[in-house]
Amino acid sequence: MRHSYEFTSFAASEAAKRLGERIRQARKAQHLTLKALEHQCRVHRTTLSRLEKGDPNVTFAVVLMVLEALGELQELELVLSQPHVPRTKREGAVVELDTDF
Repeated sequence: MRHSYEFTSFAASEAAKRLGERIRQARKAQHLTLKALEHQCRVHRTTLSRLEKGDPNVTFAVVLMVLEALGELQELELVLSQPHVPRTKREGAVVELDTDF
């Protein structure tokens, strides 16, 4: 059974759209059609199109497969290589936690 999800914040929705646009740009820079990319990563072109539009129902596994097929997986590695800094939300702002009591 397929579930339908919506983002809970405008920021998450915009991030998904930016990621989709970045993937579209990478695909076009390599002169790939959706059909050609479909054959490379074995993800149906309608799913690829949804990913490029920022659809929240596209799985993270698909994102990884597409990034890998495009040779863009290292971009995600840049994010993952950053050390984790604990944060919390307060009135919509992101602030660092003070652990010195």
